[in-house]
Amino acid sequence: MKEPFEVFEHTADVGLQAYGSTLAELFIHAAEGMESLMVPPEQVSAVTTREIKVDGHDTVSLLIAWLNELIFLFDTEYLLFHTFALDFINETHLVAHASGEGYDAQRHELSSAIKAVTWHEAAVNLTEKGYEARIIFDI
Repeated sequence: MKEPFEVFEHTADVGLQAYGSTLAELFIHAAEGMESLMVPPEQVSAVTTREIKVDGHDTVSLLIAWLNELIFLFDTEYLLFHTFALDFINETHLVAHASGEGYDAQRHELSSAIKAVTWHEAAVNLTEKGYEARIIFDI
């Protein structure tokens, strides 16, 4: 079985290729992949949950809004997430719950500080095997 996401190098940025059999699974795998770029997933416990609602004008802008909202929660509340559940998703709107905990420098090895998700080469495609997304992060 194919991995849910792959990391690739991109000049001064870092990219992620995410996969999912459904759109919801794709968005979860993209979030898991992005979070894993910041802190190893095994270091994050699911002790607090946030409801997240975002909108976009298509699936690409929705994915970017979703991931940027997770970055915003790290930047403003120092939250790292481990578990994601999408309550509702279509091509322009999602409602989700993300569970994780606050960043603790004693326990979490912060490897990358992600500034934002870029529009450069951003894509969401439906293939015969499911959904694929390509995302590049500004670090």
